[in-house]
Amino acid sequence: MNKIEKLRQQILSQNPTEEQRDAIFSDELEFLLRASPGSGKTWTSCRRFIWRGANWDYKVGGLALLSFTNVAIHEFYEATIKVGCRELLSDPNYIGTFDSFVERFIITPFGHLITGSAKRPKLFTESHSAFLKGTSFSTLVEFNNGTRIPIPTSKLTPMIENKKVVYGFQTPNGKLTKVKVLSKTSPPMALMKAGYISHEHRKFWAFYLLKKRPYLCQLLARRFPEIIVDEAQDTNEWLIQCLKVLHDAGTKVTLVGDPDQCIYEFMLAHPESLEALKTDWKIPELPLSKSFRCNNPIASSAANISGNDMFIGCSNARSEYENAFIVREPTKKCIHSISIFEKLLESAFIGNKDASILCRAHADIDSIRGKANYNTLQGNTKLFAHAAFLRDGRKDFKKAFNLIESCIRALTAEDDIWVRIEENGGSEEAEKARLVIWRFLKSQEGLPSVSEISTEWIDNLKTNLISLFKSIGITNPPKLGHKIRKHGLSPTQQELPLFQPQTPLPPTRLATIHQVKGESIDGVLVLGSVKFFNAVVRAIESDDNTEDRRLAYVAMTRARHTLIIGLPASHYDQYSSSWQKWGFQILQN
Repeated sequence: MNKIEKLRQQILSQNPTEEQRDAIFSDELEFLLRASPGSGKTWTSCRRFIWRGANWDYKVGGLALLSFTNVAIHEFYEATIKVGCRELLSDPNYIGTFDSFVERFIITPFGHLITGSAKRPKLFTESHSAFLKGTSFSTLVEFNNGTRIPIPTSKLTPMIENKKVVYGFQTPNGKLTKVKVLSKTSPPMALMKAGYISHEHRKFWAFYLLKKRPYLCQLLARRFPEIIVDEAQDTNEWLIQCLKVLHDAGTKVTLVGDPDQCIYEFMLAHPESLEALKTDWKIPELPLSKSFRCNNPIASSAANISGNDMFIGCSNARSEYENAFIVREPTKKCIHSISIFEKLLESAFIGNKDASILCRAHADIDSIRGKANYNTLQGNTKLFAHAAFLRDGRKDFKKAFNLIESCIRALTAEDDIWVRIEENGGSEEAEKARLVIWRFLKSQEGLPSVSEISTEWIDNLKTNLISLFKSIGITNPPKLGHKIRKHGLSPTQQELPLFQPQTPLPPTRLATIHQVKGESIDGVLVLGSVKFFNAVVRAIESDDNTEDRRLAYVAMTRARHTLIIGLPASHYDQYSSSWQKWGFQILQN
């Protein structure tokens, strides 16, 4: 038995389905593998990489396997080593994220050609944003309502609209809002001329280089005659453009993904992009329809939500408690649904560590966790309070740090230290300022705990800020009496903690739908607003492939054994019959 046949038998010994075998051993050099949730698309992508790498017959170049998470990349490496093909992990082949591919093979070697500079552009990081100011780092934009404000240049995202480049800004609620840039120089070019490139601009520049300099595209296509893209539905629109020009230059591209699981529109991933590429390139579509995650009742109900009739489960329910259910939720805190969920988990012998409560957005999770009294505060006081909540409630130190930086700059904007730091962002003085702010964030003796009584929290914040200013080296500290104040808090709120946690908090994990993408969870409770679930029902009834519908589908298909949808009372009263029609059982108290 030769090496290739031995490898085939080794892959077959892992019991792939017929659909997986067809994809792994396909003679087609490019196709769209439409993979349902839990159908083993990453497993299949990796075996396809191993099989094509072992059968490589190009005189030059290698095979690239790209995905979007380091977890998937780690799985690729482990699987390749396990079948004894470690040599496929080295040059000329490449396994990595799409972002790292762009950085290594396009931006790092050729980024300096954009401006003709002798130096490579540096990656613009969050730490730069607090200290580098000026026309290159701030761009005046106009919103649809006519408001004109300066926005950090690095935060303006290039987008495609009617074959033209326009710009968007991601607002705090996560929406990418189109804005009109009022400067003559485009934001990416302004930042590039200053020697920087941001995460938001990197993919745009990669396409720019490949498009404007065709010889670079031809070189890269020769370097990688074949590319496999795992989780292809998450491909950013600029990366799609990169794939298009590489395909035109001769690269064969295999796309592995599921348009129904595209939930990153705010990152410029569009569900229709895969179907468009399949049509434009005239490539075949192969299915992966069987889930190795969801049982049959959950898969059947989820298939009705997405409209994917091919999606099937892996097993029958083991008991009456393993199914897809709906429950009527009469409270805003979802206390009833959570209580029912915990009882069902116990009956189904599912531990809390193997279950999750999934919400549409962080605001829904925050509402379940407790009551945020600080929302009525104003100005910088509210921003500092929100930073404390991000640290204590979400453990999101990065966002909290950036927020505190901005507030401190706003309070001490006139001090000369910032001029010196702007002139030399890598100076010892700049590093000291960042370190002092970080220590202030990390310690509750710096930024007070969000659980403190509101009036005490404000007094402690003012005292600690004075010490912070001194440590940074602020020579003319502001008077905080009129800048950090309790204005906006009612007399009752002043005597309450800034954030009052719900008692008792649910013992199961609370997460957003985006946070659990790709996971398998034994028991899942999906919660959302009336607006969210109304939008889901309307999309299903009109067969529109909307973001809300896809989010609901992704949330439901995380569940292995037990799924509950907690429907707000007004939605339940109007649409419970529709949910029953789609296969969901009513769960009584």
